Amino acid sequence: MKDLSRFIRLKKLELIVFGIFVLLLIFSKNLGIDYKYLLYICLISCFIFLTYMVLSYNNYKNTKEKLLDWINDPSKNPPEFIKNSEVYDLLNKEFSEKVELSNDYSKKIEDFKDYMTMWTHQIKTPLFSLNLILDDYPIDIHQAKAEIFEIEEYMQTLLSYFRLESKTTDYVFENLSLDEIIRTSIKKYSKVFILRKNKINFKETNVKITTDKKWFGFLLDQIFSNANKYTKNGEISIFLKESELVIKDTGIGIRKEDLNRVFEKSYTGYNGRIYQKSTGLGLNMVKTICEKLTIDVYIKSEVNIGTEVILDLKRALN
Repeated sequence: MKDLSRFIRLKKLELIVFGIFVLLLIFSKNLGIDYKYLLYICLISCFIFLTYMVLSYNNYKNTKEKLLDWINDPSKNPPEFIKNSEVYDLLNKEFSEKVELSNDYSKKIEDFKDYMTMWTHQIKTPLFSLNLILDDYPIDIHQAKAEIFEIEEYMQTLLSYFRLESKTTDYVFENLSLDEIIRTSIKKYSKVFILRKNKINFKETNVKITTDKKWFGFLLDQIFSNANKYTKNGEISIFLKESELVIKDTGIGIRKEDLNRVFEKSYTGYNGRIYQKSTGLGLNMVKTICEKLTIDVYIKSEVNIGTEVILDLKRALN
């Protein structure tokens, strides 16, 4: 009934025109035209018009079914009547965007599953270590705090990952002291630097930058965490070279074949496979945050020499 109702609305003009035609025929008898002749014309006209309406209705239903069939499965060939039309181009564009969004969503789900699997596996290590420490007597407070700090870092990274993936992430840009942000991150990691016996060499920059304090601090945290993770009995230097903030360590370095892929999501490279403490998301998140903060980031490294993470701040410097 809905189809018939829609069809009648579509054919409203034809129905009105035919109705006027019939009325004119009826009034034509006043002009002296033979009544039987008018009745004959009226019957023939009604038959032709009814046949036209039935055929049109069947064509309408077939067209609708073909169109719906194609819309429900755009991979099929479109109906001939819609090819090379603006409607087809618009629907095809919508379908392509829908497929792209669907693929993007599926990839994010797979990435999230992979990350959560790795994250769950890795957080077991500090939890297990903490459990062993608590079983000992006397308890090594410093080591216990170090394990708790590592657990907190895993939690913070997970929360930041969620925020970065969200479309509603807010960035508040302010005029801030670069040295103050750096000192905050150094202080946060001071105990783990000491445990790894790493010396911090920080040369004050005495500059201000326009950035988001929370997210810039987080990307520094990720860089310091990586530098400390792959450096022992070494030195981590932080200094400004023209418009570039350099974080340089004397750690194990990164192999040449891995350098071009270190910012890829879930890519851990040779070091990640050997040390098994890498999620492959830290540097990817650094890259993402840098893009949001209009900062260019580069990495230089040599195996057994060390690594330099370079943040080009020319668009953020005041």
